[in-house]
Amino acid sequence: MKVKLLTALLTFILSITFWSNAEAKCRRVATVKYQQQYGWSKKYTVEVTFMTGMELNQATNSYDYSSYSVYAIIFWGEGQATVIKLKSYLLCGYEVTCDCIDNSIYDLQGYDQDGDKWNICLSDYCY
Repeated sequence: MKVKLLTALLTFILSITFWSNAEAKCRRVATVKYQQQYGWSKKYTVEVTFMTGMELNQATNSYDYSSYSVYAIIFWGEGQATVIKLKSYLLCGYEVTCDCIDNSIYDLQGYDQDGDKWNICLSDYCY
């Protein structure tokens, strides 16, 4: 219940912030999948918003995210969002720009708030 409430609150705050604010961030259409008990989920083509933890903390008026980490946020629908802390090495520094996201050679990987592993493919050839 706590995760659903947090997700709903985060979605509300982020949607207001994203649509009313031009802070540094990058939006890309990507093919994503997550690790299940017996393999990977099906693939989803979604819009992903990338931000640093510092930007995400500012957007949510919190200190819940690691300031120097990069996060991928996927909005699934009303009150549903997944926040993925990326483990992939990116040269974004203090701000996420599309240049630092687009310069990644491999698929991006990370873990969501429930500990599920995610794979984010930004190229035309996703496995």
